[in-house]
Amino acid sequence: MATVAGRLGSCVCSGSCVLCATHEHGSGSRTLRNGDLAVGVDASSKIMTTTRSQSSSCGVNHPERRHMGTDADVEAEVQAVNERFLGDVQMKKVNPYQWGVFAQRPYAKGSIVISSNLADVTPNPKATSCSHSIQTNWNEHILMDLPAIFMNHTCDPNVGVVEELNEGGSYDFVALRDIEEGEELRWDYETTECVVGAFEDCKCGSANCRGAIKGYKYNKDVLLEQYGGKNIAAYLMDEKTMQANFA
Repeated sequence: MATVAGRLGSCVCSGSCVLCATHEHGSGSRTLRNGDLAVGVDASSKIMTTTRSQSSSCGVNHPERRHMGTDADVEAEVQAVNERFLGDVQMKKVNPYQWGVFAQRPYAKGSIVISSNLADVTPNPKATSCSHSIQTNWNEHILMDLPAIFMNHTCDPNVGVVEELNEGGSYDFVALRDIEEGEELRWDYETTECVVGAFEDCKCGSANCRGAIKGYKYNKDVLLEQYGGKNIAAYLMDEKTMQANFA
């Protein structure tokens, strides 16, 4: 059974999650910076919530088989996945504690860069949100596999989600512009998450940084203008359900 490490932050996982930054290094507000994913360290991250709850805690136990053990376990899995994606993308540290995903070849605007799958964990969250998940519907969340789960946030991304889920029930990520070899691949968390918690500030370093990542519910107009109604999760673009969930 494969294991996956993902976005870490404030949570209430009852101490069962080895890679929980909250339990290892204490809880509290986070600041989102360039390269915001980490493994086993105190780092900025995102937590997805639905409109039913805007808590910054995930409120559920993490999947039982997501125990990564040690940094060596993480390194081994990253190496194995990097070998599978050799020549396309590569995961590597953006600083001593944080991971990122980088292009190993050029990508033309509009091309698929990463096609993610559901993480090979039991159970995959489905109707529950946690600090590692990504939102696919108003009350549904999934765990993506590597390397997708290691992609960091920016308010000015070079990749974005394909609106509809792929055949595996996860997201594909498409190049929003031409991408050069060596560029870090980053996407906008607010294009899939209705509400984002666990940190207060965004310091992604982009010229159009919004300063705070709150979720589509709060930045809808800005996101629609920025992306022209594209590369935003389909469920967020459904006017009928949106009105009901934004009430």
